[in-house]
Amino acid sequence: MRNASAAQLWLVHQAGGLGAAIHAEGDIVQARITLGGPRNTLSDIGKTDGRLPVTEAFLGGSVAAWGTPPQQGGPAREQWFLSNELAQEHARQYLMAEIGEKRDLLASFVDEWMTR
Repeated sequence: MRNASAAQLWLVHQAGGLGAAIHAEGDIVQARITLGGPRNTLSDIGKTDGRLPVTEAFLGGSVAAWGTPPQQGGPAREQWFLSNELAQEHARQYLMAEIGEKRDLLASFVDEWMTR
C-alpha cells in the first residue's frame, strides 16, 4: 500500500483486490498482504463500495482541507481522488489501519495455507 499508485488505491477501495503473498523456506514462513493475485479471504480488505468516503474518514467533511469532494459513485469523484495527493494519503492511512485490524484474518489464512 505504501507504494501503490493513485489508480491502484482507487481500485482497492472500489473493488478490493488485496491478497496474501506467502513464502516458505524450511520452517520459516513469511506472509504479507499485497495488491493483486488470486482472490481469497483477504481480497475485500479496504473495499468500501463507495459507502465510506475514505478521505473524510480521518478529518471529517466539515474540516477537510481539500474542500467538498464530488458525490460518491461518479467519474468526477474518481478524477478528484486521482488528482488529490491528500485524499490518496488518507486512503493509504485507511488501508493500513484496515490491514492492521485484520491481522487475525491474515494469520488464519496462513494457518490454512500451511495445513494444505
